[in-house]
Amino acid sequence: MTSQARILVADDDPTLCLLMSETLQDAGYEVAVAYDGDQLVRMAQDDPPDLLLIDLMMPLMDGFEAIRQLRNDTRTSHLPVIILTARSASSEVVIGFESGADDYIVKPYDIDVLLARIRSQLRRAAKLPVRNPLTGLPGNVLLEAELERQISHRTAFALLYIDLDNFKAFNDAYGFARGDRAIHMLADVLSSIAPRDAFLGHIGGDDFAIVYYGEETEELCQRIIAAFDAQVRTLYDEADLQRGFLRGVDRHGMVRQFGLLSLSISVVSTQEREFNSVDAISKVAADVKKAAKSISGSSYVFDRRITSQAPAQERRGNVRPAALLICADDTQRAAITTSLRHQGYRPLIADRVVRAHDLLAHTPDPVLLIADTSDEDVWQLWRNFVLPIPLIAIVADQPAARVALEAGAKVALIATAKVEDFSDQLLLNIPLAKAMSEEAQQTPGMLQMQQAYHLDLLREASEDHLTLLPNRAYAERRLAEFVEQVHSSGRLLNAMMGDLDHFAQLNHRFGPLMADEVIRIVADLLRSATRPADVLARYGGDRFLMLMPDNTLAESIARAEQMRLAVAHYSWHTLHPQLHLTISLGLAAASNQNADEVVATADAYLRKAKIHGRDRVMGGA
Repeated sequence: MTSQARILVADDDPTLCLLMSETLQDAGYEVAVAYDGDQLVRMAQDDPPDLLLIDLMMPLMDGFEAIRQLRNDTRTSHLPVIILTARSASSEVVIGFESGADDYIVKPYDIDVLLARIRSQLRRAAKLPVRNPLTGLPGNVLLEAELERQISHRTAFALLYIDLDNFKAFNDAYGFARGDRAIHMLADVLSSIAPRDAFLGHIGGDDFAIVYYGEETEELCQRIIAAFDAQVRTLYDEADLQRGFLRGVDRHGMVRQFGLLSLSISVVSTQEREFNSVDAISKVAADVKKAAKSISGSSYVFDRRITSQAPAQERRGNVRPAALLICADDTQRAAITTSLRHQGYRPLIADRVVRAHDLLAHTPDPVLLIADTSDEDVWQLWRNFVLPIPLIAIVADQPAARVALEAGAKVALIATAKVEDFSDQLLLNIPLAKAMSEEAQQTPGMLQMQQAYHLDLLREASEDHLTLLPNRAYAERRLAEFVEQVHSSGRLLNAMMGDLDHFAQLNHRFGPLMADEVIRIVADLLRSATRPADVLARYGGDRFLMLMPDNTLAESIARAEQMRLAVAHYSWHTLHPQLHLTISLGLAAASNQNADEVVATADAYLRKAKIHGRDRVMGGA
């Protein structure tokens, strides 16, 4: 790591600076030079180095004062400092150490001694986890130190807690390398927008924080969001951008559509209330972030409470029931949100169905849905809830209201031009949250038992018990959905049918128990090659069907070849010394066919692969 270290040299002697630069560069370091104390402090704050070499006697600001300023700034307080002095008087060295220096060397210096002391200080600094290794920004240790310092000084500041939404789905879809790119992009956005005197820290993962000392906090949030939203699309493949979402599995095991990466920013200000500790302000920031997370897309939420007490029902441990709102109209959305809060709900706010999926990934159990039902996807989302919940439909006119009621909506409200009238309708028709919560709770544990029972039924209907892959019925349902998207939006889709070679002979020779173990292993090998958007299912016996959306046929054939090699190169001899196994694969690109025809075409190419010698991939349109 030494070759990557950056050293800032501060001395008013140009000749010595030149000599020092050449010496350090020859040793593999990157070098920057400052010629006075003021320039040193500014350079270190703007782009903190890994180590500082500081002459004590400089114009404008001497080395003693420069070190004191650097030690009082959280951005630079941790940096190792070696002082350069032409005098060996112990009093000056003592003052240097009291100012915050870590070591000293007397001019003229011995090069080997200087380099040895630099290496020693860099090794010591590397053991202190004060900066995030991915972004190089100050980490938790420095953030806490900055907050403690400002709280103790009773400084007026705002803490912005910034979090990426949908990062797990993005990471699952594109891999950790592109996930790191997303983190770097957010760090660059924050670095470019945060004022110079603000403290910017990387808490870890996709969480960042800004300690801001200005008054235009809301404007700062808006600028951060605008810059991030303008750049985030560059991280996505074009096919995903056109579709508008990534498909993935949420933490509850449900398949969801995840929208583009967005930001949730919570803002806590010492002007609203006093904080006596870092823990206190951190807890409030985390609570406010939950509110920001309940709004789809990039958003910021201010802590407007003036006391540390939570609402009465939450102090007793009764979390307000969630209500999901899907509405594209800003005015209607605001009116509905206000009415929901008035009736005691915790609103989950989305402008379209894709973003509703984002919210449901974190809160999958709302007790009420209010939505503009002119979007057909709303009905599909509503019907996919494990347990049915009431739907209040927002419609444009009376005919649309009749259609919504016939389709199962509990209430259909016509969105009138007058906000007051619309709000009155809402308050009359949105049930009190307390009543909804009591109805959902029923007897203790009953709701959980019902949910578990329904999930078990769904799993039994959709899962193959041997491989734990989806079964044929599930795959055929998903294939029908994909084919419909191919016809309606031109989405790319390839279907792959796989069949183990000579499996009947294997079953006869080694027995059914060995055959079952082989099928389980092959399922795992194929599963390891899938993406979140893919659907891999056991189609029956030793046959597997894989649906591969958003790939060209050539890309899918290349992936199928990797699967073929994984099966052929597996260490089958560990099961039995004489066991060897291969797989044949056929692919079909969906175009104008129906679902059955897509499967038939993939099956035809599979038969061709068998005819041409097995252990191969064949495909076409």
